[in-house]
Amino acid sequence: MNAYGTLLKKLIRFTNIKLTNLAEIVGYDTSYISKWCNKGKLPAAKAAPNVNKCLADVFAREIVAQEDATLFAAEFNASGPYDESSISSTIFQLLKDAYKRSYEDTAENPNMSGLTAPRMLLWQLDIKNFFVTELPQMLKCLNEPCHILCTMDICGFLPDLSYEARHTNHYNAPVHIKMGINPERRGVDHSYIPKLYYFLNNYNDINFDFYNNSCMDYMNLFIVKNCVAVQCALDKDYRISIAHIITDISQVNSLYQKINSEFTLSRLMIHSSDSEELFYNGYRTEFYAHNSFQIMVTRGFEFLLPAQINPRLIQAARNQGFDESMAQLVAHLGITWEEIFEKGEIDFYLLKTNLLRYITDGTIYFADVVYHMSVEERKEHIQHVLELVQKNPKIRFFIIDDECIPNSEYLFQMSVYNNKRKLFLKNMEHYTTQCGPSFYTIQNESLISEISQYFDTLKSESFCNVYQSEDVFRFYEKYGTMIDRMLSIE
Repeated sequence: MNAYGTLLKKLIRFTNIKLTNLAEIVGYDTSYISKWCNKGKLPAAKAAPNVNKCLADVFAREIVAQEDATLFAAEFNASGPYDESSISSTIFQLLKDAYKRSYEDTAENPNMSGLTAPRMLLWQLDIKNFFVTELPQMLKCLNEPCHILCTMDICGFLPDLSYEARHTNHYNAPVHIKMGINPERRGVDHSYIPKLYYFLNNYNDINFDFYNNSCMDYMNLFIVKNCVAVQCALDKDYRISIAHIITDISQVNSLYQKINSEFTLSRLMIHSSDSEELFYNGYRTEFYAHNSFQIMVTRGFEFLLPAQINPRLIQAARNQGFDESMAQLVAHLGITWEEIFEKGEIDFYLLKTNLLRYITDGTIYFADVVYHMSVEERKEHIQHVLELVQKNPKIRFFIIDDECIPNSEYLFQMSVYNNKRKLFLKNMEHYTTQCGPSFYTIQNESLISEISQYFDTLKSESFCNVYQSEDVFRFYEKYGTMIDRMLSIE
């Protein structure tokens, strides 16, 4: 805790004044004063003298009223006289000195400087460092749920962000960001869809909601509620050329309130969700009411399972502490997929590394249930796949050689489920870290169409190999012995 927070907390305890009364007199919300006391935050530099003077007057009045002037002098090493005016002057000087020490300490700490130091960033390196390094570190210091607004399109103003070294921050509290999507930019940038997908994968521990930003893109604002705001100037290529860092909390929250109302009026495009929401709003039921699917699996392979696995998955749901509704969901999904596999048109996109990992460790993710397939169950699974593709030639596999894609180990954390009318992403990393959303649902038809088209273009890429029904049999004839040997090792 900094010197200012320690002193302020000590004065509050000494006078036994209620935080709500203090907040009302000083003119700040109790949450701000609590953060000054407990979380290393400081009043804005311009407001600090008035805040400290008001605090000093309040504490001095309480000390005199409680006849604790002599005790105050002993506790805080103060000298007389002991009238209200003198005590107020003493406390004001104590607060002023503590604020100065804390401000200087914070300015020397790059992880916290943005919380208290307003400034102008003029160079690309400084701007990139703020968004990629400094801002995440600032968020990491917060201990309460964090709400952020960004009117700008992330894929436009930081085009290379998704390809940087992996985002590895672990926040103390959930982070929820409302962000803009620019429909016009999507139309001219053919790499937009993979950029957006890679971005969500890289930041899979953050909850994003994306909105159509046609009415607010020009505002160029990034706002962290109760913390900091960034006003940006963009060049002709939509890159940030100047960033003005605003740290006055009253200004930050006024901006937040105004811009949040703009988001409320904008169309939601991508929504962070969980399994319960998907179930109760009928999204899952509607999704499976079709017969044409594009599915990209990034962890395990929970499809084309033999029927005898279903009761074990239901029992696993109960064993893992889910309520009976999850067991019913697992049972329902098992039956639904059996029906779809018989006649449905399904394109599976599988990562080569994930396929090998599944063969060796056998972990699948069925709904929210994590299940470890035994060696015998995996063998049964393989045989069942061979039988199904023979019966239904409309099941195809597209194997992506992800070793040919730079940084693929963290760019493919989310599985994609698409029936070309409804589409959702499943955040596989959530089941390991319990951070970020379980799912993202795509709420916009044109965006679903663009993603569907992107999957179609993947088929012609050099790193993607297609396996029709007869190809699957030839593949197994060629590599079946190796697969059996890999399984026998376990």
